[in-house]
Amino acid sequence: MSVRRTALACCLIFATPAGAAIRTVTDTGDAGDGTCDATCTLRDAVNAAQEDDRILFDLALPAPIVVGLVGPPLQIDVPLRIVATDGVRTTVRRVAGTGRLMEVVGNGDARVIGLSFENGSAPAPPDASADGGAVFVAAGAALELRDCVFRGNRAQGATGDPMTVGPGMPARGGAIHAAGDLLVENCAFVDNHAEGGEGAFDMVLAGGSGGAAAGGAVHASGSVDILNATFSGNSATGGNGGPGGMGGIGMPGADGGPGGSAQGGAVAFSATAAPTLAFSTLIGNSAIGGTGGPGGIGGPPLDPEEPPLPSGIDGADGTAAGAAIDSAATTVINVSVVAANTGAQPCSGPALAARTSNLVDDASCPGTVVAALEAQFEPIDAQADSPHYLPKFDSAAVDGAADCLDAVAFEAVDLDQLLTPRPLTVHQPPGRCDIGAIEHNPVLFGDGFEEPPPPP
Repeated sequence: MSVRRTALACCLIFATPAGAAIRTVTDTGDAGDGTCDATCTLRDAVNAAQEDDRILFDLALPAPIVVGLVGPPLQIDVPLRIVATDGVRTTVRRVAGTGRLMEVVGNGDARVIGLSFENGSAPAPPDASADGGAVFVAAGAALELRDCVFRGNRAQGATGDPMTVGPGMPARGGAIHAAGDLLVENCAFVDNHAEGGEGAFDMVLAGGSGGAAAGGAVHASGSVDILNATFSGNSATGGNGGPGGMGGIGMPGADGGPGGSAQGGAVAFSATAAPTLAFSTLIGNSAIGGTGGPGGIGGPPLDPEEPPLPSGIDGADGTAAGAAIDSAATTVINVSVVAANTGAQPCSGPALAARTSNLVDDASCPGTVVAALEAQFEPIDAQADSPHYLPKFDSAAVDGAADCLDAVAFEAVDLDQLLTPRPLTVHQPPGRCDIGAIEHNPVLFGDGFEEPPPPP
């Protein structure tokens, strides 16, 4: 490990600052009293936490651990750490009601290691965007995620107000919306969705426009660094436009509302963000604009001898950009794989750049274009402890990186998403890492030889 990473790991896992407490979760329910006494739920531990406290999980809890949330999101407003037991799958899952799973606000500075976040849903106010299906990071707060999984979370914008035939509300970040600082390392994002709200409908007026959607997994507007991450099956989908109303006597039908736009099937960064993304794999994500609402049927003519009045014009379908990555900010994408993302060009943004190399299947992303790139990886197991795409032995990703440094060449990346050491050189001279989140780990046979190359 690099010096900085080694120091950070020691601080996160072993050291507890003087005056700070260790709070141990002993109950996986959500009905605590706000204190860690005879029993301690995760909510109790978070509510009782003071600055620099560390939250652990009782070794006696049966594995896998599932913390079932039924109440409001866990809210963190002080610096603290939450660390799962090594080797024990630990999931925070919404099991009743709706709502996010966690919010980092105020002076919150959370470091979370080894947790999965599942089935969260962003609140959908009638007059604002739905932000962060699982996690919300407020401006001025910070969140560091390591060895985490986000699965099955959703941000769904509210339907337009029928009283005003209003537009559908936007949705940002199916898993995470971060206005503050965000660091993601060794994490997987699978089956998370941001969906704009539907445009409103009125019996006689034009339909409301569909809401926009951005960041199927992650939407960020602050500093964000993503390293060793897998994104699969995430989507940003614009809301459908509302149907046009029917024409009255002597009146044409009203026009349908336009569909909402969609940006960033996996990740979307606003113009105020400062993003980097490195050693990551983005396969099978999508950005799909909403469908325009149908025009309303024209009313009957005033003169029965005349033909019916024309129908309204169908609303235009919403645009889509960045099936994998959409960024309005200068963005470094490095040593990453972008393939088989659908609905729009995989990458979109005015200033996307690579420091060394990427493997991509479309020239909208910076890197080397490889046809049918996804076929060079084993299928993903979306229910695995850390879902990932393993590069095949003969994949262009294996030993494809010019160096093993992060996106800005600040430090060596010496582990992959699964904490396998990098590099494990297979074909090239020593020192070359694989491109993407996973380092190909050769299988050793009884005779000591690595797995053979594919037949000619």
